[in-house]
Amino acid sequence: MNALRLSARKEVARNYSASLMSNTKWRILFKALEASGVDIKGIAVKFVGDSQEWSPVFPGLYPPHAYVDLWPLNVHPLVEIEWIEFRRTVVEKRPNNVPPALLSQDVDAIRAVIDATGKRFPIEVTEQGLRVVGHLNA
Repeated sequence: MNALRLSARKEVARNYSASLMSNTKWRILFKALEASGVDIKGIAVKFVGDSQEWSPVFPGLYPPHAYVDLWPLNVHPLVEIEWIEFRRTVVEKRPNNVPPALLSQDVDAIRAVIDATGKRFPIEVTEQGLRVVGHLNA
């Protein structure tokens, strides 16, 4: 796993102008949201070096400090997270050709939990919700 983390750090150094989130800040964010009881129905995640957005379940903090479990994707180094977005409307895929469900998510409650940590997080308000930015593009 260390090789994966080192590879991600090199990619960030090459392709991004600034890193705004440390491992500690990501963990504070995830722990606060988990402890709050706010109903997080879904997130969108963009990883460094990947053009695709992913929609895993809410992150579980993997025991080693520098990692997060984003099931069903896998365990990832926190440094790989370019951004995480909490959207007002979450699209939940369903099996057997059933149309997706559109679930409302209270991004104001999520923002209140983030603000209550007392930490300054790099948050952007987007058309779809709130984005916590890990790295800025070069």
